[in-house]
Amino acid sequence: MIDGMEVLGPGYEKVLDNGMVRDLTRNGRIVYSHDFYVAMYKKLEAGMDSVAAYESLGFDTKVTGVNRAYQAAKHAREKAAANKLYTVDPGSYDGSVPPEEMLQMADLSKDELIAYLKARNYYMEELVEAQKKTSSVLADILTSSKPRR
Repeated sequence: MIDGMEVLGPGYEKVLDNGMVRDLTRNGRIVYSHDFYVAMYKKLEAGMDSVAAYESLGFDTKVTGVNRAYQAAKHAREKAAANKLYTVDPGSYDGSVPPEEMLQMADLSKDELIAYLKARNYYMEELVEAQKKTSSVLADILTSSKPRR
């Protein structure tokens, strides 16, 4: 039995099977994924109430309780207010792909485009540093004081 299951009781196996649950703590706290909060907030913005939105994401409030639905909705709203919902990680983009190819391959949102451009900028900075080091190493080799025999 997974930690926290004995605290929660029967039926929680289904909760763990939901792809939007990252973990279940020893004290029975459900740790939701980032995608859960994004989806929850979108449903709340579309006019659904907390319980209906929670259940539409695959959770049974008969098992989890309605308080978890209200808390999840509260956390989703807090994350949205703090601009933590729609952040895109530049590390998830390959900066070595030229912008022309990237823009042809994907229809990017504004946030995704900014993340890609940050990744591209980082890649270009690293490339320039590598070229400087290569030039320095080659210069040292070519101007060494010992002639080769």
